[in-house]
Formats: sequence, structure tokens, C-alpha cells
Amino acid sequence: MVKVRLFAHLRELAGTDAVEIPMGTMQTTQDLLDGLTPHVPPALIEALRDQSAMISVDQRYAGWDAPLHDGAEVGILPPVSGG
Repeated sequence: MVKVRLFAHLRELAGTDAVEIPMGTMQTTQDLLDGLTPHVPPALIEALRDQSAMISVDQRYAGWDAPLHDGAEVGILPPVSGG
């Protein structure tokens, strides 16, 4: 299983702050996007398609090609802007 934690408006789009999904054949965080599809609303998937969100694996920032392992905790944070 991989635990996916969602933050800010991504949490609102999903209607939850965390989702657990089976590891299956996922090997990278990119594979995770496809793995999320049956577990979250389509609006969340659309929000993640451009990969502008920040992602972490086991509380360390990672890229969308980072390897995953069974039991990983993945955080997905929307892009932020400042001024």
C-alpha cells in the first residue's frame, strides 16, 4: 500500500486528506497518478495532470519520476505563489 496525503485545495478536490492505494505495479511517482484514478474524483486527477504540484516521498521532496516502495507515504502539495 502507498499512503497519499493531499494538502490545501487538492484535499478539497479529493474530499479527503489521505488515500491509501495498493502498490500493484507502481514503480514511480508518475505511476501513482494512474493508480489514483479509481480512488479519487476526476477533478483531482485533472489538477495533477500538469505535474506542477510538489511531491514528497517519505517526507522528502521528490520528482515525478521518484521510485516508490510498498509502505511509502507520498505527499502532494499544490504550487504556491507569493507576492
